[in-house]
Amino acid sequence: MKKIASILLSSIMALSLVACGGSDGSTGSTGGNDNQVAEDAVKVALVVTNFGDQSYFDTAGNGMTLLREKYGDKIDVKGIEMGTDSAGWEPAYRQACDDGYDIVVSGNFMYEPYMCTVAAEYPEVKFVNFDYDNAEINSLDNILSVNYACHEAGYLAGLVAGVKTESNVVGCIGGGEYDGIKQFLAGYMQGVNAVNPDAKVISSFIGDFTDTGKAKEIASNMHKQGADVIYHAAGGAGNGLFDCAAEEDFWAIGVDSDQYAANSGKPELAAHILTSSLKRCDSGVLWGVSQVIEGTAEFGTQRTLGYKDDAVGLVINDNYKNNMTEEQQAKVTEFADKLKNGEITVENQLADNTTYDRWLEKVGF
Repeated sequence: MKKIASILLSSIMALSLVACGGSDGSTGSTGGNDNQVAEDAVKVALVVTNFGDQSYFDTAGNGMTLLREKYGDKIDVKGIEMGTDSAGWEPAYRQACDDGYDIVVSGNFMYEPYMCTVAAEYPEVKFVNFDYDNAEINSLDNILSVNYACHEAGYLAGLVAGVKTESNVVGCIGGGEYDGIKQFLAGYMQGVNAVNPDAKVISSFIGDFTDTGKAKEIASNMHKQGADVIYHAAGGAGNGLFDCAAEEDFWAIGVDSDQYAANSGKPELAAHILTSSLKRCDSGVLWGVSQVIEGTAEFGTQRTLGYKDDAVGLVINDNYKNNMTEEQQAKVTEFADKLKNGEITVENQLADNTTYDRWLEKVGF
């Protein structure tokens, strides 16, 4: 990895020039740097199923922009879309390795087994899993793994729903019925209950992360049962929730990125997105690749980034401020601050696989 060693020396010498090297960072394409890159630039491939979801994958894609801003022409970053058919996942990782990428970045519980299989075949290539699920299979000597305290992200969304609801009924929608998704929803239920013990939560799953029609149908059914604030952790399928919120006039809470901003071209729809919980996969991409480039990566290990690390959070924008009373905002801030300073610990579905069921039994509608 001579190129990685050389970029470390170059970045120290040219730190003042680094910020000038970024491109426009569009996450909807699979292209590399728009600008010229150095001959010895470190080649980095970000491999995901698809960009353009205005949520999880696009947030990860923004990590390419952050890397270009940090390392300029010393890094050559390309986004690779491998599609949703699992038959193509291992071949996509192998192709990235065969194409000479020094670092392959990927993440997501659904396809990390395919990545880890290929990583074992290419020990000379460094892998960064920006959102790991299974620590055991990510323990190889060429994989650095990070994940996020998504139960804390869900908790923050739940605080907003709990103070905002007028009906004392709120909803949450998951994509697939996986522990990684239940982690968000269990945190959400805890946040709702923390600020509003009288509130009840309706919870349901779509079955995938693309079916906007099913998400819309579920949201409508929840609204008919009285839910006036509904949160989603469903990737691109969550756009169906936003459509329903705009048509039926209730509040929606997004996930992973600022989904109000992402839908700014649809003002009637965006107006119903009160806030979004943030899962900053872009920060994970930047952190992991930087660790490899700078020679500080502890391969075979995993790290969890949380609210205190600014790796998860809550969008505080004008739509939020204009539609939350000062008292409501103060209550959310009070509990969020307690979370950040350790006064509050949110139970984690990934710790015991029972948290979601226990909390649904406690606060379920």
